[in-house]
Amino acid sequence: MNKININVDMGEGFNIEEKLMPLINFCNISCGAHAGDTSEIKRVVGLAKINAVKIGAHPSYPDRKNFGRISIKITRSELKKSIKNQLLGFVQQLDHPKDLNHIKPHGALYNDCVKNENIAQIIVEIIEKYYPEILIYTIHNGELYKQALSRGLNVYSEAFLDRGYKDNGQLEDRAKKGAILEDGRSMFDQLYNILEKKQVRTVNRNWINITADTFCIHGDHKNVLENLVLLLRLYKNYLKKGE
Repeated sequence: MNKININVDMGEGFNIEEKLMPLINFCNISCGAHAGDTSEIKRVVGLAKINAVKIGAHPSYPDRKNFGRISIKITRSELKKSIKNQLLGFVQQLDHPKDLNHIKPHGALYNDCVKNENIAQIIVEIIEKYYPEILIYTIHNGELYKQALSRGLNVYSEAFLDRGYKDNGQLEDRAKKGAILEDGRSMFDQLYNILEKKQVRTVNRNWINITADTFCIHGDHKNVLENLVLLLRLYKNYLKKGE
């Protein structure tokens, strides 16, 4: 349907999966640490298979209270054990381990993997040992990206269509102005700039370079279905003009 690879976070209790699945290419399913549980994983995996959507694991800090969106105090060994167990539990819900296409950290863990060498190293060590063939989704040239490439792991550069960027290429803090793009047209404008210019305009109105193999839309954002439908319609028109 669409030539761009769109991924959406799912299995987080918002019950939007059935409507979104036909519109996307990849799904990132919560492993239960910030939301969801084994029955939810199975349900969303089943929907993904029906719609030929590739399946990804979405591990996080073990912090359901804050939906995994704040960095928590946790030892290296505790975090490593948590991530390993999340992924193991996730894979056990699949019909076959090969159904796992990618791994994408969630929330604060995702952001910390971009800027924190030690946190990124934990993820890389686990994937290298247990899932060496699996794709990793992360921001281009962040710590996780660089370490994964240096170990010969498979990495997709990810860009966000519903989030604002800082001048350093990281995502703006959610509580700040411009952190969340709330309508489909703004999201398409961001996509257009990435496709045409390989750049994105930051919350400070500066242009920065960006590379993307896949584009994320958050399943918990307001009006996500309507926004995605509009974005894809605008993208379809964009393709027609280029023919």
